[in-house]
Amino acid sequence: MKVGSDATWDGTTGTAGGSAFGAALLRLAVEKDVSGAELAAAAGLSDDTFERVVAGGERVAVATLARFVHALKIRPIEFLQLAEVLSLAVYAMGLDPLYFLPAGQTRFDARIYMREINPRHRVPERDMFVRNPTLKAVMADDLLDDLGKIEIELAYLLRVAIQNTGGSL
Repeated sequence: MKVGSDATWDGTTGTAGGSAFGAALLRLAVEKDVSGAELAAAAGLSDDTFERVVAGGERVAVATLARFVHALKIRPIEFLQLAEVLSLAVYAMGLDPLYFLPAGQTRFDARIYMREINPRHRVPERDMFVRNPTLKAVMADDLLDDLGKIEIELAYLLRVAIQNTGGSL
């Protein structure tokens, strides 16, 4: 895992960036048929700032990531995986793909489910997230709008990942 400003996600500064992240963000935009200008506008970024982000020269915080997720219409965990924040390299370095589930029977049952139903690293989000009490509570909260729920979910997932990896992804 990389350290500091070279990390895709730097837990100390709370920012994502780098060339792998930028390239993955562009790939996601193409896959979801969202133009770079639309993605920049949704995130409240100028075109110049967005260009620096996708080139790897600018880092963004969770609030911006949440706006990317919202504009791309995907789940936060899927975004983190496809945007190279939770890359296969991070999992290979030891992050459990089910790191966000409570240790014990819940994680054990989910691991069996993944082996039987979906043996790849991509997490079956809906089935897995209803097993995390924090994320379940966030999803059920009536006070938060959709963007707020995405932001809290991203912050939670990133914080717990950082606790399991030592500070950077």
